[in-house]
Amino acid sequence: MDTDTNKNPDALPSDPPKDEVTIRCPRLGHEINFPYCRSENNGLPCFKTLDCWHTRFNVHDYLMRKLTEEDFKKAFLNQGKPKILSLFDLIEQAKQRKGQEK
Repeated sequence: MDTDTNKNPDALPSDPPKDEVTIRCPRLGHEINFPYCRSENNGLPCFKTLDCWHTRFNVHDYLMRKLTEEDFKKAFLNQGKPKILSLFDLIEQAKQRKGQEK
């Protein structure tokens, strides 16, 4: 891809690519298209959408136009727990369930 395009988001298309265009999802580990990313988080975009799609189109401006300010903040400013903390929580929940079964 042209490196000047990466430096200048105004040179990128303003709308998402067609549904057949896919990228590798760093969270899921396989190919997905933008519509999945756009609604993966209970109808809101995945928190990584801006990172993953910024080289394909002006995703920030697109989502600013399509989402309410509140939804944009929910999706991108209120980050979830890091994966390791979520795993620790799941382990602790499993331990508690196992203790209740005795």
